[in-house]
Amino acid sequence: MKKIIVLSDIHLGPSGTVKFGLDTAVRFARALDDINKLYGDADLCVFAGDIADEANPAAYQLFEDMRTRLSMPQYVLLGNHDDRQVYLDNCKAPMLDVDGFVQGAHDLGDTRIVMLDSSEPGHVEGILCPKRLSWLSEQLSAAKAKNQQVVLIIHHNPQKLFMPVDRYSLAEPDMLLSVLKESGARIPLIMAGHCHITTAGSWGGFPVVTISGNQHSVAPFLPGMTGQQACYEGPAQFGIIMCEEENCTVHFHSYINRNVELPAAMFPWKKDQWQKVPDFLQ
Repeated sequence: MKKIIVLSDIHLGPSGTVKFGLDTAVRFARALDDINKLYGDADLCVFAGDIADEANPAAYQLFEDMRTRLSMPQYVLLGNHDDRQVYLDNCKAPMLDVDGFVQGAHDLGDTRIVMLDSSEPGHVEGILCPKRLSWLSEQLSAAKAKNQQVVLIIHHNPQKLFMPVDRYSLAEPDMLLSVLKESGARIPLIMAGHCHITTAGSWGGFPVVTISGNQHSVAPFLPGMTGQQACYEGPAQFGIIMCEEENCTVHFHSYINRNVELPAAMFPWKKDQWQKVPDFLQ
C-alpha cells in the first residue's frame, strides 16, 4: 500500500502577504502541520503547481524554507502563476527532465507517479508541446513494460468542468488523450489542481479528480447560472492518494473548513462570466 499527498495552488507571496483577505503562508503552514501530524508516513508529497502567486523570488524562497518541515520525498510542479526560470533560480534540487521542463517520475513499487509540466510562459491555459508529450509517452511505455499502473499528476485539468474556467484549462487536451490511449498503460487516476474546486469525473475513459487547494475555493458556476460566482475562504485541502495493486482511491483532507463567502467586490471578474465565454465552451 502506497500513500501520496497532493497539494496544489499554494499561491505564496513574500512573507506577510495578504490577498483576498487570506495569508496563504499561514494556510500552507496549517497544511504542513496536518500532513506531519496525520500523514507523516506518506511515501511521497507532490506540490502540483501555482506555488507562487506572482512568481516572486521571495515567494519561492519562502516555499523552499517552509517545505523542509516535511521529511518524505517531495516533488514540485509549476502552474500558470509560476515562472519556470524564477523558480529554478530560487529552488533547491528541482525536478527537471533533459529538456529543462519541471517534470519527472517516481516509482513506488507497482505504481509509477508521473508528474507532467503543463506550464508555459505567457499562457494562463496549460500547454503540452511535442517534447513534453514525447517524454510522457516514454514514461508510460516504461511503466507498461514493468506492469506498473500510472498515477498522472498535472496542474491544468484536461477535462471540461462545464464552468467558465474551462477557457483556461489544458489547451488541446485531445493531444494528451491520444498519448494516454495509445500507450496502453493502466492509468487509474489523473489528478489536477488549477481550478480551485474539488471535482471527480471521467475524461476519455480516464478517471480525473481536481482539488481546491490552498488559496480560496470557488462554488460551482454551471451553464445557465447568472450573477457572480461565489468564492470562499475554504475548504483549503490536500488529497491523499492510496494505491495498492488494482486499487486507487483519493481522500480529501480539509485543513481549513471555513466555508465563509468572501466579498464579491474582491473578484469582479467572476461576475456574469457566461456572457464572456465563447459558445463552444458552453
